[in-house]
Amino acid sequence: MNAFTHGAWRRIRVVAREEYRRALETRWLFGFTALFAVLVLGLSYFGLAQGREVGFQGFARVTLSLMNLVLLIVPLTGLMLGITSIAGSSETLALLLAQPVTRGEVLLGRFLGLAAALSAAQALGFGGGGVVIALNAGFGQIPGFLALTALSLVLGWLTVAAALCIASIWPDRLQAMSIGLLLWLGLVVAYDLGVLGTTALLRGAPLQAVLFPALLLNPVDLVRILVTLAVGSGALFGPTSAVLAGMFGSHAGIAVGVTVLALETVLPLAIATRVFSRRDW
Repeated sequence: MNAFTHGAWRRIRVVAREEYRRALETRWLFGFTALFAVLVLGLSYFGLAQGREVGFQGFARVTLSLMNLVLLIVPLTGLMLGITSIAGSSETLALLLAQPVTRGEVLLGRFLGLAAALSAAQALGFGGGGVVIALNAGFGQIPGFLALTALSLVLGWLTVAAALCIASIWPDRLQAMSIGLLLWLGLVVAYDLGVLGTTALLRGAPLQAVLFPALLLNPVDLVRILVTLAVGSGALFGPTSAVLAGMFGSHAGIAVGVTVLALETVLPLAIATRVFSRRDW
């Protein structure tokens, strides 16, 4: 049993390393890294330009300004990276599956390789910009910035898992891309409008009875709330933050949110593994 487990993980690592290498060879991933570094530095340096103040601001302002941009860019990048890894790559996939490796090992290896590549790009972008800010504006409020960085990594893993699930169910690249874009639009735009409409229709129901389940079902909103709680301003950023903090307290609320994010990563990955193993590639 131990030998089988060791051999399986060795094969998974081989697939993951190859997928990591292939992902880093794509130029747009380097552009993604540079974009994050530019956003971090630009929001810090020009954050008060409207007040005719130019210069590096601390991490508190950067974190809250950067958060909404992160929640737009990271899910889209994770979805596109994961979908293009499987959908439309039948020739290379068939060659890989002809090797002495199981389909479950292939999918898990690809997930780990893609997640590592996306995490490396995010870490370089956030880290490079963060070092410059720390040297010029100090380390004040850096825990919130670190929380945003960590949660953006988690959101990247989650969306890669969702992308692999989509690509396993719909292997045609155009179809998978379309579904991925619809999912992204639903998470970052339409979901909040739907929740607002639901709360307006259910005026007699307690606010937390609607907002709390809705919050847990949308990882993008959940990451937003967890960042605001980590910064310490949760109650100031809308009713969903106040609901989460009020029901669980900030530390317990963060723990519940992180647990839900982990489940929302594992579930689509498990579905992807099941579908991927049964499909005739």
